[in-house]
Amino acid sequence: MSEPLPRIKAYEDMGLGLFVHWGLFSQLAAGEWTELIHERPKAEYERLIETFDARDFDADDLVATAKEMGAGYITLTTKHHEGFFLYDTQGLSTFDAPHSAARRDLVAEFADACHRGGIKPFFYMATYDWHSPLYETDFDAYLEYLRKSVEILCRNYGEVGGFWFDGNWNKKEADWKLPELYGTIRNWQPDAIIINNTGLKNRGKIVDPEIDVTTYERHIAGEVNHGEPDGKYVAGEVSVTTNKHWGIAAGDLDYKSPRELIETIANARRAGANALVNIGPTAGGAIQPIQRNYLRLIGMWMRMAGTSVHTARPSATLVANGGIRDFALDDHDADGSDVSYLFVHDLAIVGNDNVTLGGEGSNLRSFTGATRPVAAISWLDNDQQVPFMQDVERGTLTVDANGFAYGTDWVIRVARITYR
Repeated sequence: MSEPLPRIKAYEDMGLGLFVHWGLFSQLAAGEWTELIHERPKAEYERLIETFDARDFDADDLVATAKEMGAGYITLTTKHHEGFFLYDTQGLSTFDAPHSAARRDLVAEFADACHRGGIKPFFYMATYDWHSPLYETDFDAYLEYLRKSVEILCRNYGEVGGFWFDGNWNKKEADWKLPELYGTIRNWQPDAIIINNTGLKNRGKIVDPEIDVTTYERHIAGEVNHGEPDGKYVAGEVSVTTNKHWGIAAGDLDYKSPRELIETIANARRAGANALVNIGPTAGGAIQPIQRNYLRLIGMWMRMAGTSVHTARPSATLVANGGIRDFALDDHDADGSDVSYLFVHDLAIVGNDNVTLGGEGSNLRSFTGATRPVAAISWLDNDQQVPFMQDVERGTLTVDANGFAYGTDWVIRVARITYR
């Protein structure tokens, strides 16, 4: 496999991103597809622009929350399928934030906050559009409308980390004129990542040579499709939301557990993909308290796991034995020496004679491919040494993965291996 381009390696090193679905739909708190699924009359729905005031949107708070979560980038819906732009389209459309009750360029606020906070701004752009009549009546004209809307984003908001397109799956056989669209990005933002969501039925599909990242909506099974061995290296990204909707849905109480979100992030890294965790702000643009708390819990785990979630990659040699969910990643220290990380699942808490919690005694986990002599293994959460046995000739490594100390449970525990 060829080496990743610098922009793709930098993207993979970020490891985790925050997805933000916010638009007119947020005022109805019934999910981002409410206009279409609930068959709301278009004229009535689009009058929501008159009450979209963004009174609670604080871009600096959003950036600070993403950084506390451990994210390296934020992907914001600059235009969802409803067709409403969160930025000043400079005469291209009046269906934008400066013509709403907000009277502000919200993408400018977002991009400026990202640049101040040292986090990469990514721009989600819906290609499937319910607002513009051109989408159904004159598709070529619509594509030029789309290209110009992207060019505005390229030219007016400083360095852009990436573009995240969504909707080509609605017209599967159409010529989307991707060379013109992607060429505009490469002209103005040559280092921007290009992503085009392939949807649930085509996870991991590479749809164009300019694509830098393949998408795996909701989950990934197996490994990332990095492209042909002699072709361009392509990264991967798993997107997941905290409940069943991407935009705010007040009636959706089916929130995932923090365990499931942490396992999704870890599983993405196991497969060699980034994880993109979504929130749906309120009508005014505030982060919902429950989602803020979820992001803080993820951030606690990310601070424990440290660089293992960023610069480490799927191990070329170490493989868990016996069908367990554990896995290994490989990395390098600052001095260039090799290190590996073991991600250990399904540990219990250590109790005592009075309270038995299941983590007492030995808990042996075995790996194959361990042909380099191990010097030491220690847990990242408390620096405690992990007992191990190794047979270098056979390439086997067995660790005694003792349970969590009483008062803690990291969901997935991470151990660091150093080599002789």
